[in-house]
Amino acid sequence: MVLKSRIALALAAIMLMPVTQASSADYDPPIYVDQAPDYVPVEVGSGWYLRGDIGYAFSHPFDHEETPAGFTSKSSLFDGSVGMGYHFNDYLRAELNFGILPTNRFGDNFITTCDGSITTTVTNVTTGTLVSQTNAPASAPCNGSNIANNKAYSLMANGYIDLGTYVGLTPYIGGGLGVVYSKYNRAIGQRDCAETTTTNTAGGFQTVDQFNCDDPAGYAGAVASKGSYDLAYALAAGVSYQVTKNVSVDLGYEYFAIPDAEYVAYDGGAFNIHKGVDYQSVKVGLRYDLW
Repeated sequence: MVLKSRIALALAAIMLMPVTQASSADYDPPIYVDQAPDYVPVEVGSGWYLRGDIGYAFSHPFDHEETPAGFTSKSSLFDGSVGMGYHFNDYLRAELNFGILPTNRFGDNFITTCDGSITTTVTNVTTGTLVSQTNAPASAPCNGSNIANNKAYSLMANGYIDLGTYVGLTPYIGGGLGVVYSKYNRAIGQRDCAETTTTNTAGGFQTVDQFNCDDPAGYAGAVASKGSYDLAYALAAGVSYQVTKNVSVDLGYEYFAIPDAEYVAYDGGAFNIHKGVDYQSVKVGLRYDLW
């Protein structure tokens, strides 16, 4: 009996050995893997926007007196600008803009005389031989003109206060300071000298009169030109409307002044230099938010 019990215990021990080994294998230390953090997109360009404007000056920036007789004028009262801005918050924003200001070109035309010389050549029609050639001072009628033009470019730093949004419309006020490069050109007494030839045949002889202009540089007139950088300031007000999440349009008024800028004006026939440019314009703008 005792022998049988010992044999049974030995067999049970042999049978449990694999189970014990397997159980000890099941208790290997667990391996922990850190979970990757959730992806958070980075917002690029938040607060920045691009803008473009076109305006029309309803008060003339160049004060000159136009007279109909012989006066010509080609003025552009449009201006335009492009730039970039930044929203500091819902009420305050600032911009840096580059612009082209209104320009004008004008003048008057008249009939005057151009100095030169006449070369007279006489030849025998039958034989083709040169009979004589003379050269004498002379003058001839020609077209004269006085012309001038003004142009300017601006670089402005502007600030605006948005006054809240009401039924989709956001009124604003603002102003700016910047630098304007302006330039004028003036030419007084320009003459358009034209060389002419007159031919006459009589009595077997051909007479050719050739009018020759003097040095063409003498017909440029009194030319003056000046470019300068001057301080400018602007006052503005308007209202904007948000068309989409990123696009807004606005309609505004602007007063623009360059107190020290010089320009040419037509004063009853005289092309005088004036100082101080200012004008008022209505503007239509487009803004695109970069977020």
